[in-house]
Amino acid sequence: MDFTLTEEQELFRKSIREFVEREVTPRIPELEARGEFPRDLFRRCAELGYFGTRYPEKYGGAGAGPTMFVILCEELARGYLSLAAAVMMQCLMGTDFVFRFGTEEQRERLLVPAIRGEKIGTIMMTEPGAGSDLGAIATTAVADGEEYVLNGAKTWITSATVADFFTVAAKTTPDAGFKGIDMFLVEKGTPGLEIGKKIHKLGTWASETS
Repeated sequence: MDFTLTEEQELFRKSIREFVEREVTPRIPELEARGEFPRDLFRRCAELGYFGTRYPEKYGGAGAGPTMFVILCEELARGYLSLAAAVMMQCLMGTDFVFRFGTEEQRERLLVPAIRGEKIGTIMMTEPGAGSDLGAIATTAVADGEEYVLNGAKTWITSATVADFFTVAAKTTPDAGFKGIDMFLVEKGTPGLEIGKKIHKLGTWASETS
């Protein structure tokens, strides 16, 4: 198979690299020293259309496909991992479940503003006692009428401190391992939702993790 990038893909790579070198790299020392979510650069990425790279034009995206998305991730991570982590979360796991399984109302209310950089999404899977083994999570979801009551704790959640909505992994059938896991949409301000303090990491300090 020929994996050579097309002219359009190479131009996209070049444009991202130029953006990083011009607007991002000079600010890395300042941003890492502050250790705060780089909100202005995050919004700038939205202006450049990065958040919609892999989503359909119907929702404000570019419909550019997975290769373009991988190029975006590579170039941002090459320049500044803290920004790349936030952007990748926004472009993929933080919004993908809303796109694939959400209602049209949820897509218009959450996905479209997320692509514009007006809302921030993230995913909650990792727990104090369960990392890469998703089947070991302890968070549960119990049906209560037309709703579910979620109980549990998550950790190492990228962008949790700034997010507007969360895709939460929880067990509806605890004895079924990973097959008993479902994903739930929880929005900021939901009763019982508490966001912990930022975790101090060895690096990527401007990528807020809780």
